[in-house]
Amino acid sequence: MAKKVIEKKKKVTTPTPKTIAKKTVKPVEKKATAKNTAATKKDKVKTTIVEPKKSIKSTPAVKVAKQVVKVAKVEKIKAKIETVQKAIQEKVSAKPASKNLKKVVIEAKPLPVITNPAKLKPVKTILISQPKPELGKSPYIDLANEFKLKIDWRPFTHVQGVSAAEFRKQKIYIEQFRCIIFTSRIAIEQYFRICEEMRVKISEDNKYFCLSEAIALYLQKFIQYRKRKVFFGDGKLPKLTEVILKHKEDGKYLLPCSDLKDKALADAFSKHDIPYTEAIIYKTVASNLNDLSDVKYDMLVFFNSSAIDSLYTNFPKFTQDETRLAIFGNNTAETVIGHKLNVNIFAPTPENPSLVDAIKKYIKTANKR
Repeated sequence: MAKKVIEKKKKVTTPTPKTIAKKTVKPVEKKATAKNTAATKKDKVKTTIVEPKKSIKSTPAVKVAKQVVKVAKVEKIKAKIETVQKAIQEKVSAKPASKNLKKVVIEAKPLPVITNPAKLKPVKTILISQPKPELGKSPYIDLANEFKLKIDWRPFTHVQGVSAAEFRKQKIYIEQFRCIIFTSRIAIEQYFRICEEMRVKISEDNKYFCLSEAIALYLQKFIQYRKRKVFFGDGKLPKLTEVILKHKEDGKYLLPCSDLKDKALADAFSKHDIPYTEAIIYKTVASNLNDLSDVKYDMLVFFNSSAIDSLYTNFPKFTQDETRLAIFGNNTAETVIGHKLNVNIFAPTPENPSLVDAIKKYIKTANKR
């Protein structure tokens, strides 16, 4: 019996694998046996191998890291797409950008000084330095009927077309130009006249740039308007230059004109590097005004500087006295001031885009009773 009790006690005290595993979880005591320490080392090795595998797959930090990698890849793809889109936009927007650069605000010349007394004298007679309209319709005729004025029409200049032989001396080949600039109806008439005399075939691809819509509509007498490309401004040089700048890349421009050059137009074109060639197809000549005994009118109306020169050609001793001068355009005003005359009415201005409007306002004030 004593032996059996001793064996039972031995069985209870001997360590089992389960107890060894439990003990490994707790901190190892200093007085542990060699066998126990070996078992705990093996268990620690097993746990260190198993636990990291479980933590890599299951920990939230790893999931966040994976998401960060995915976001980084998406951002790289987006960055590549954006660079490609920018490159495409630069290619597509290259031409519009150049057009935007061409939209330059052209500084208009300062308005001339207008000289008038404090008390204006009434106006009863007007001489207009242009031929009388054939159809009898004109805003000046309406003005005369409204205020009961006497209006005479007398062209101070006339046009002489340049012959084909004279034009060939300029060594200009009209058929080489696809862009034509017109600043007056006379220029349109003389352009198609010289083309007919020289037997130049006008291309259907021509583009026409006109100073105003009225000049553009005058082209209907010579071309099929709808089938052509016609561009026009508002009657002022800055707007015409802006329209031309939009089509500057189309080629060289031909400017049919007279022998009297327009300085303002030449300065604007050279300032903005518009390639153009002047083709002198007509001459402006002073008319013979001997049929006029004098030019003593209450108002004289001038539209170009050549008419002022013609006035002094026919009447060298002309003095302004109480005659009012209605002037259209800066170049005409400069010629008037150069002859030491006063400008009393001027157009175009923001308030008076047309000369007839400016004259009407003046007469309303001067003819008050």
